[in-house]
Amino acid sequence: MCEGPSRITGPIPPDPTLLRDYYKCPLSARGRLEGNALKLDFVSGPLASDPSLYPTCYSARPAQPAPRIRPSGEDILAKGQKGTVGVLLQLEGIFLDKESPPKRKESKNYEKENVRRIREIQKKCKEKELAREHSRPQPVKALWKSQKYENVGSKVKAKIQIQVEGTSIDFVSHNAQNAKRAQMRRSRSLQSLTEVLEQKRREQEEYNSKQKGHVPRYLLQRKDLWRRETEERLRNLPDPDLPPGHTMMPESQRLETLGNLKQTQAQLTKDLVMLPVRADTLGVQRRRSELEKKLSQIEEALKIFSRPKVFIKLDS
Repeated sequence: MCEGPSRITGPIPPDPTLLRDYYKCPLSARGRLEGNALKLDFVSGPLASDPSLYPTCYSARPAQPAPRIRPSGEDILAKGQKGTVGVLLQLEGIFLDKESPPKRKESKNYEKENVRRIREIQKKCKEKELAREHSRPQPVKALWKSQKYENVGSKVKAKIQIQVEGTSIDFVSHNAQNAKRAQMRRSRSLQSLTEVLEQKRREQEEYNSKQKGHVPRYLLQRKDLWRRETEERLRNLPDPDLPPGHTMMPESQRLETLGNLKQTQAQLTKDLVMLPVRADTLGVQRRRSELEKKLSQIEEALKIFSRPKVFIKLDS
């Protein structure tokens, strides 16, 4: 940058001790514009002086101006302190670690709760008692009766008490005797059916008496014996579904076991229903889990013993 026309007439700069005013000039255009030309210090040479020793030789502006903060500086500071994800989600007071601090369980006033439940039960009992009293039949209020007719008897009552005179006939025994002597009356269709059946029976007897050839008695007995032997042999045949090393449970024992399992299931279900609902103590939880486990085992056993065939493994 040019500072104006040069006043040097030769190649060698003049001696500053002889020409002091020659070097009294601002070193920069900014310094000259700021009015530092009249308050410049003496410069001892053509070289630039140290700004820390001669600050007036340069601009009046400070060497390191105060930093300027943009409007987004607060956002940048928050991102640097909390992180970008924390600023986006605004996770203040929320722990992202796996091991979160345990929540403090609020203490429960069991005494107050028991008193409240007792009062509720008393209130319900009083309401039931009042409802029971209202449901009872109310006594009928006696009608007003004049004292003039207090000693007069009722004519209707007197008529009711009069016994009717009549013949003493035992109608029950009379009807019983008539029922014994009476004959059963049948419809004409039933009578004709009886006659037809009787006629067929007589014809069959007549045919059997006139028939020359018939099956001997010993053959009928032998046929019956063969039939029984065949049934016994089929009964003793091994079951094709029977696995090796097992035996089939008798039907009576299977039905008895099935009945016992159903009774046990009903009892366990009743015990499970009788457990308190509001109380959630450790003992109640353990009892509930035991009952549910037993019920599941009984259900599996019921599925097995409900089959038509149940096989039991033999002891080795």
